[in-house]
Amino acid sequence: MLKILSSIIATFFLFDFCLAQLPDNKNAAVYVEQMPEFPGGQDSLVNFLARNIIYPERAIADSVEGKVVAKFIVNTNGSISDISILYDIGSGCGDEVLRVLKLMPKWNAGKQNGRTVAVYYNLPVAFYLEDLLPEKK
Repeated sequence: MLKILSSIIATFFLFDFCLAQLPDNKNAAVYVEQMPEFPGGQDSLVNFLARNIIYPERAIADSVEGKVVAKFIVNTNGSISDISILYDIGSGCGDEVLRVLKLMPKWNAGKQNGRTVAVYYNLPVAFYLEDLLPEKK
């Protein structure tokens, strides 16, 4: 669990800035002065993902590990839309990320020049089999 959490935190900035996709004829920005934020901040987002992501049985059986990268828009009202998977490791991991992203509460919307704007957001989610093992004391 700790490895998933630290991996998610460590890669937030990398994927937010390096993997930003150009808008697909949508009125959403790629980067703004104040990026959208999950309610409670990054720690709350990591906890939300850790509580809700279930490692797919097929991925466990196939020994699949790695990172799934999702892309979505945080709208001006904080709702999430246009969810897609940019990179999938297979065996049901991408489908699991899609399922959990649809459960997300509204975010704090991004702002540009003092105005609330829709913003593309890229989110990596790590899957590591060792996180399924009981923690050693």
